[in-house]
Amino acid sequence: MKKSLTIFLAAAMALTMTACAGGADAKATYDNATKKTSELTSMDVTSAVNMQMTQGENKTDMKMDLDMKIADINTDKMKYLAEGTTSVMGQNIDLSMYYEDGYYYMDSMGQKIKYAMDLDEMMKQIKQGTESSSVDSSYLKDITAKEDGDNKVLVFTVDAEKMDAYVKDLMAQVGTDLEGVTYTIKEAKGEATVNKDGYFSSQKISLSLDMTSQGETVSLVMDTDSTYNNPGQTVEVTAPDLNGYTEVDPATLQAQ
Repeated sequence: MKKSLTIFLAAAMALTMTACAGGADAKATYDNATKKTSELTSMDVTSAVNMQMTQGENKTDMKMDLDMKIADINTDKMKYLAEGTTSVMGQNIDLSMYYEDGYYYMDSMGQKIKYAMDLDEMMKQIKQGTESSSVDSSYLKDITAKEDGDNKVLVFTVDAEKMDAYVKDLMAQVGTDLEGVTYTIKEAKGEATVNKDGYFSSQKISLSLDMTSQGETVSLVMDTDSTYNNPGQTVEVTAPDLNGYTEVDPATLQAQ
């Protein structure tokens, strides 16, 4: 069951990154905001994910909160800091991740490790957590726009079949093993808010799906809420205390 839960959670995390948008003016607004937000040189994003996994009479609630700050994106001076907490089965697990000068630092569950990582590899990880939320608008079934003061709120539903194909492609790109895992997306919907400067200021998505692995089926309901804090403004990233980290070979982590 523990292995199955790990597989289900890995699949669920990939699904949290699939907010999108599509409909003439609304589609154009979304596409323009996607492009403009992806070109930011600094980002400050706060995310919250609430999930409930149901298998028979058993229910597991999980909550993830993450604050991510990035400065000087895709330059040799880039700094990345992500701090958050995962709450599952009555336990809170704190996590801190930091990147600077070609090294990745991770502090979680009493372990502090670091290892060398080149800029290109780090950018891949960052894009998985940011640009992956900007799925091509062709994945949408419909989208509408409404005015909210200076903001535009885009409300959308996602084509479940197209989303299945997208998630499979996404998880293959990030190296997540989906062998033996099948899933059916029942419903996917959400909204994205675009501010007066044309940047995303928030994105929300709600998913309902079934996942099957090793003969076990789990139903999952998941709500994701991400806020882009002051997009377009300079972000200051303060390094945590980097003393006490043990250097490891990243290949040994992948083998575990």
